[in-house]
Parts: sequence; structure tokens; C-alpha cells
Amino acid sequence: MVILEFLPVFLLVFVRMSAFILAAPVFSTRGVPNTFKIGLAFFLSLIAVFAVNMTVDPAEPIAFDGRYVLLILKEVLVGLSLGFIAMMLIYAVQIAGGLIDMQIGFAIANVIDPQTGMHSPLTGNFKFILAILLLLSLDGHHMLIKGIITSYYAVPVDVMWQQLDTGSIARFAVNVFVYMFSSAFMMAAPVVGSLFLVDVALGIMARTVPQMNIFVVGLPLKIFVSFAVLFVALPGYFYILKRLFEEMYRSMAQLMKLLGGS
Repeated sequence: MVILEFLPVFLLVFVRMSAFILAAPVFSTRGVPNTFKIGLAFFLSLIAVFAVNMTVDPAEPIAFDGRYVLLILKEVLVGLSLGFIAMMLIYAVQIAGGLIDMQIGFAIANVIDPQTGMHSPLTGNFKFILAILLLLSLDGHHMLIKGIITSYYAVPVDVMWQQLDTGSIARFAVNVFVYMFSSAFMMAAPVVGSLFLVDVALGIMARTVPQMNIFVVGLPLKIFVSFAVLFVALPGYFYILKRLFEEMYRSMAQLMKLLGGS
């Protein structure tokens, strides 16, 4: 009987946890086996369900009826939204790498991104691996787990949305989108700015020394300059990443408040 009482709540907790793991950084990587994702979602839900069950109103127990289907859809939306917001900010690294590769000339040489299985720029993939390693070293995966467990208190599993402020959620998504691109530009600015000066210098050389083949000289020079600037600007890159992770946690907390109606 006790198991039957916990089963509806557990399934709702499991649905949100599974949706979050499918969209969140680190956990959603294609290299992580699906069995591990399901097992992680199951055991995290098993841990969280006892605390979540205490927030359920005992006067109105959750039952398997038509309303339960709507609750499942709500849980899927909440889990995917939180995971997508976290992942969208991480993708700023890929955008920065794409901007850098466009200037270097690496845009035609893409590699397979282990996160999505799609083609991604070389520099973007390198920066993305560094970002994931930094996230793991700072216990960011634990913060993500803590965030999704906290969401059960901000957005209870047994409460349907009476009136969702879609305008505030849309403005919030636009602000996160803008912050993602601004962070990408800050990460790419040192290399892109340096390569712009190299292009200007090569243009002057092409006018003053017409006999020199600028296309042969320019590509290795731009690669050398870009690698040198990347090495010098690496500490600043990690500083921007830390700010990006802090914004990711704040964005998840703000989205919980908006989805919870507070």
C-alpha cells in the first residue's frame, strides 16, 4: 500500500528528472550510455521522491486519471526547459569557436561533436571540451543535480499551472539568448581582433610587395597568430566560463520562479 501511494508521485518525479538529463550539459552527451542515463534518473528520483512527497497535499492525493496526463506533460516541459536553458548557455562556447574558425580558415574542416553528433568547428570543439572539464572540476554537475531537485519545491509536481506568464518567460529566454551571444563574442574577441590586424597587415603587404603570394603566407601566419593569442588569452577564457556557469545557475533559478508562478 505504501508503494502504491508513492508510485504516482515517483513517476512524476522520474519524468521530470529524465527530461532534464536528456537536455542538460554533461548528462546528455551521446557518449554517455542510455542505460546509465535511465539508471541515474531512476536513483536520483528515488532519493528525491521522499522529500517531494512531503510537499504533496494529503487531502488531494495524486491519482491516475485525466489530470495525471496533464501533470506528466507539465513535468516533461519543466525538465526540458531547465536542461535547455543550461545547455544553451554552454553553447556560447561553440559559437565563439565558430567565429574564430571563420577568421582562421578552419571553417571548412569540421569534426563530429560528441555532444550532439553534428559537425562542429575545430576550435569550438576544443573550447567545448575545456568548458566541460572546467564544469566538472568545479562540481558543476552536482550544482545541476541540486538545481533540478530544488525545482520540485519551486514547481510542485501535483500543481497544474493556473495562469502562466508567457510574456515574462519569453523576455527571459530572449535575455538568456542575448547573454549567450555576448559571452561568445567576449570569448572570441581576442583572436578575432588579432586576426583582423593580421588581415590589415597582409593587405598592406600585398599593395607594397605585389610579388609576394599573400595567400601562401597568410594562412600559416594566421594559424600561428591565432594559436599564440589563444594560449595567452586562456586565463581570461576560464574567467568568462566561470561567469557563464554562474549565469547558468541564476538562469535556472529564475526560470523555476517563472514556471512556479512566483
